[in-house]
Parts: sequence; structure tokens; C-alpha cells
Amino acid sequence: MSISFHEVLFNVLIACSPVIVSPFFDESNPLSKKSYKPMMTLVSILAALALATYPYSSGSGIKQSLFMLPLVSSFLHGGLLPALSVSASLLLLHGFVFPALLPTDAVFLLICACFAGFYIKFHKIGGRFSAFLCPVLLSAGLGFTFMAFQVFFHRKNQLPLPPDFFSFHAFSIVLHGISMAIIIYLSQFIRESRVNRLESQRAEKLNVLSELAASVAHEIRNPMTVARGFLQILSQTEVNEEKKKMYTSMAIEEMDRVQQIITSYLAFAKPQAEITEPVSVSGILVNLVQRIQGYAGGSKVQLETHAPPSLWITANAEKLIQCLVNLSRNGIEAMPEGGRLRIEAYPEPKSVCISIEDTGIGMNAEEIARLGSPFYSTKQKGTGLSVMVAFRIIETFSGKVQVTSVPGRGTRVLVTLPQAAKPPQLASAQDQFG
Repeated sequence: MSISFHEVLFNVLIACSPVIVSPFFDESNPLSKKSYKPMMTLVSILAALALATYPYSSGSGIKQSLFMLPLVSSFLHGGLLPALSVSASLLLLHGFVFPALLPTDAVFLLICACFAGFYIKFHKIGGRFSAFLCPVLLSAGLGFTFMAFQVFFHRKNQLPLPPDFFSFHAFSIVLHGISMAIIIYLSQFIRESRVNRLESQRAEKLNVLSELAASVAHEIRNPMTVARGFLQILSQTEVNEEKKKMYTSMAIEEMDRVQQIITSYLAFAKPQAEITEPVSVSGILVNLVQRIQGYAGGSKVQLETHAPPSLWITANAEKLIQCLVNLSRNGIEAMPEGGRLRIEAYPEPKSVCISIEDTGIGMNAEEIARLGSPFYSTKQKGTGLSVMVAFRIIETFSGKVQVTSVPGRGTRVLVTLPQAAKPPQLASAQDQFG
């Protein structure tokens, strides 16, 4: 018996094609849920027609194909309507090519449908092994039925059977079973992978939600506890006017802190870049230095800045300055014994880079990876909200932030933003930032 390996491999590949392409029409995706069944039916029809058109053959000229497998698969996974569509397509093709075999093909396809329907009705009685074994036996049984039809056709027309008839069909029966086993395995693997992916995404969302809820509760509880203590003192004891004003002021400060935490969280959840316009990078840095130089001087930190006057970006100036202030303050706070904070800007192809580099305590790889996470901070009393919001707002300007650090030597924060064209009329930094 001589069989072309390439023809067999082609048939197996085409028979598996509906399962292989099924992830592209993921039924769990709301956008593709409505189109899943029609698209899978179309793919099954094309696969069945391709298999019926290009069969594999033996050395004596006997031809066979795996056209039944897309039919069975569409019946098992899609139901009656997809199976009828595949059957009708096969009947039209066979009726056009072999009109005399149309009644026989119709009976055979009816038997396929009955076998598949019987399997659908009773396969839930068994377990996982039964759900895998039954389709394999069903496909092998259909291959045997097709051989019986061939024997009946030859006997009825008094035609001699080729010498390799039974060996070829025995091979075909085994091939049907193996091919269906591959299809079932791929189908189960894809289904389990989809379920595991959805479960992983759900678990990740719940984990982030629980971590964020716990962090928010922890950050809000502290100032609320302090404010409640002051209010209890004011309500339960006789307090003079001076202490009353002091306790009231402290309670208001703690409530303001709660409001700041909530505002920062909302800014992270729904950042608003507001109005963007071309702004000068040198003007941004001038205003940035004005805002942090007092804080840097009190911490014995020397400021160094450099920016060419020709660099322009599209952003909201006030929002961007606030982000850079937050990042610069973190750099200053990382140098408790004093040091140097260098802020410079330089052009890159189609972008502008703003570098903030300190000579502070630095961070390790794990701390860098968690930087910008909700309520994570390397400072003992920090909430991490300022860095988190800064990262998010810079993203709204189509920018990105890269952090490199060496423990004991310092940290460099690189903000990259798209470059903008210089406006026709240039405004000075004083006019622009007041």
C-alpha cells in the first residue's frame, strides 16, 4: 500500500483548521460573540469542501478524505444549524461532481448526523475520558461505515475490490480516529487556556482591587483617627479658646489630608490632561526651579538645570510642572544629607527628554519595579500617590517615564514626550507662567 504522506498531512491539517482558528473568533469576547458561530460555520464549510476536493489516495487509485471530521466537529460544537450547512455544502459539491452518488452521500451524511446526535445526547453520562474517547470512536466508526458503503457499492455493481482495499481503509479508519483525537485535544486545550486566562485576569483584578481598597482604608484611617481624637477632646472637656483653635486647626488639616488622598486617587483613576498647547521646555524648567528651589535650599541640595531654548512640546503646562515638581521633590527627599539635583532637557528624534537625576540613596530593582504602583512609596510616611499620578498624567501626554537607579549612588528619572512644532508667535517664559 502506497499513500502520499503530503496528502495525508494536508487532510489532517485542514480537518484541524476550524479548531486552530477558533481563538480568533473568541466566543467570550463580546465584540465577536455574535459572529462566532457564523464564522466557525463558514470555516467548517470551507474545510469540508477542501477535504472533499483534495483527498488522499492509495497506489491502486482508491481515494478517501477526512471531510466527515469538520461535519462532526460542527455538529458537536455548533449544533444542528452549522451541521446542516456543512452537509448541504458537501451534497452540492458531490452532486455537481458525482451526480450518481448523490443518494448514497445523502444517506451517509444522515448516518453521520444520527451518530453525532446520539453522542450529544448521551456523552454527558461519562466523565472527561468519555468526552474524549467517544468522538474518537465516532469518527473511526464513520470511517468504517464509509468502507462498508464502498464494499456495498462494489458488490452491487459487480466490481472487483482493489488488492489494497481493506488495508487502505483500515489505515483510513485509524487516521479518522487519530485526527479526531487531535481535534478534541486542541479544542479542550484552547477552551481550558481561555478559562485559565479569564480566571487569571479576574484574580488579578480582584487582587489589585483588594490591595487598593486596603491601602486607601489604611491611608484614610490615620488622619480620620487623629481628627476624631481632637473632636472628642473638644466635646468632652473644657478647653480654652487658644487650645480650641489649635485642635480645630489640626482636625481641619487632617481632613484636608484625607481630601488630598481622595483627590489623588481620583486623578489616578480618571486623569484629565485638560487643554494642551505648545509649551517651551526651557520655560517649564524655569518655573519648576522657582517652585522647588526653596525646598531644595532647606535640604542643602544644589540645583543644576540646562535646556536649549528651541525645545517645544504639546502638553498642559500646569499639569506637567506639577508632575515634575513631584518627581523632583522625591529626588530631593532621597538626599537627606544634601547633594545635587540635575535637571536637563535634550532633543531626540521626534521627542524631547527631560532628565531628573539625584545623588541620593538610590533604589534596588524590586523598588524600581514597584514604583508608580498604587500606594507604594520608599518613604516611611509616603503614600506613593504623587508618583502614581505623575506617571499617569505623563501618559495622557503620550509620554513615558523610565527610572534607572543604583543603590547608594542616586536615581535618574527620564521623562520622554513627543516634540511639538514651535508656535508662530513665541511667548516669553514670564508671560506664559506668570
